[in-house]
Amino acid sequence: MLHSEDADINVVIRQVINLDTKAVRIKKNVVQRAERILDRTKNDIKEKEKAELEGAQELAKQNYQQEINKAREERQKIIDGMEQELAKIRCRYDEKKEDKAREVLEILFKKKVSDV
Repeated sequence: MLHSEDADINVVIRQVINLDTKAVRIKKNVVQRAERILDRTKNDIKEKEKAELEGAQELAKQNYQQEINKAREERQKIIDGMEQELAKIRCRYDEKKEDKAREVLEILFKKKVSDV
């Protein structure tokens, strides 16, 4: 009978060892799977951060370019306005110059006529 009890104990011990080995394998697989999930999640987060950064940089470039374009347009409007004002001033100057030239000619003409 002892032999039979020893055999039963050996079977139970083998079953416990097999279960323990199986539990160790399962734990190892679960740890590996968790590490893969963690790595994938980290990579996904990095990719999303990179995409967000690139999007923000692109938006910043577009905003910068819009501001540059606005500034150029304003500058051109100012230049155009100054050119128009300058043209008006030149026109008034030319008119005054012609008036003064007539006056000088009239004065000179009167002097010459009175001298004769």
